[in-house]
Amino acid sequence: MAHRTARSWLNTLFLMGTLILALILVPWKVTVQGLRWSEGAVLLAMYSATGLAITVGYHRLFSHRAFQAAWPVRLAVLLFGAAAFQNSAIAWCSDHRHHHRFVDDPERDPYPVKRGFWYAHWIWVMEAKDRPLEAVGDLERDPLLRWQRRYHFWIGAAVVALPVLAVGLLTHNVVGQLVIGLLLRIVLTHHSTFLINSAAHWFGTQPYTDANSARDNVLLAPFTFGEGYHNFHHMWQWDYRNGPRWYQWDPAKWLIAAGAWVGLTRGLRRVPATEMQRARVAMEARRLAAALTRDAFQARRTLEEARFRIDASLAAFQTCLDAWPAKKAEWKAKGLAKADAWRTVRTEWKHQRLQQRRALRAAWMGWNQARLQAKRQVPT
Repeated sequence: MAHRTARSWLNTLFLMGTLILALILVPWKVTVQGLRWSEGAVLLAMYSATGLAITVGYHRLFSHRAFQAAWPVRLAVLLFGAAAFQNSAIAWCSDHRHHHRFVDDPERDPYPVKRGFWYAHWIWVMEAKDRPLEAVGDLERDPLLRWQRRYHFWIGAAVVALPVLAVGLLTHNVVGQLVIGLLLRIVLTHHSTFLINSAAHWFGTQPYTDANSARDNVLLAPFTFGEGYHNFHHMWQWDYRNGPRWYQWDPAKWLIAAGAWVGLTRGLRRVPATEMQRARVAMEARRLAAALTRDAFQARRTLEEARFRIDASLAAFQTCLDAWPAKKAEWKAKGLAKADAWRTVRTEWKHQRLQQRRALRAAWMGWNQARLQAKRQVPT
């Protein structure tokens, strides 16, 4: 099927124009005037505010409902999200939900990487395609989101004008702030976001799934406030984290979690660690099995049996963990939480958890032995 090549001249002029102007004016400004600390401060502050608004607000809060937020948080991400100049939150979420639903489909994914790196990066934005709003009925019922949709351009203009003009006038450096704090910041915000659509589907690892092109790319995480762990995200898009491990750089998840401590966010959704382990084991087993020679029957069989045991053990351990809150609530409802019978139930559950933990440890040992055996038989 032939693809449309008509252009949205407004989007094209804005994206290309800001990039070309930045490539000309930023070197000129730095060469002639140098770089003032106030320019760098506004650039960093607005880049962080708009980037986090897109990541925390447009993406995790509105697109995926990964958590709930109080109205001051929702208002803040809508204000600074508008200043990113990436359309309204409702339109952004419509495109993004379509991306997850039809990922890699050249016709229905709004920015499929299968049509090329640069198409996924920004060419799709410059196409004059009619993309109706779909699957955003929940967002359209929110009056704040409807307000932002109607006035997002003017909201964004006001939000960026305030710090640029205020600091520019205060330091007698309006031109410098326009070049660094506004123009350069817009270009950096755009292309850091675009890299998730392009580079995070092109370069990196796939530790959880290879059902789509999404990849974990640790190099992208610092520039996108944690969005670089894209393979994890496409596996569990509803998780409020993108970098699930404590050491993975994901300031957005830390900000969301900090909001929960002070009551600004709630209902943070996260996948159990056992589910992540099951996915990683399944991916490694598939890759090892594919790398084995056809005559390595015993190694392949041992690998598959060990994978089955560890998967079943992880599932059983999670079932044991999940049973405790329900059991606790049941006894609390009966009013027997203080009885001796309650202590017996708790002791039995702890014993079951210990047994499952021991079984899981044994399954891990079997899995590690099987994978090492398989690796030794993989042709070099």
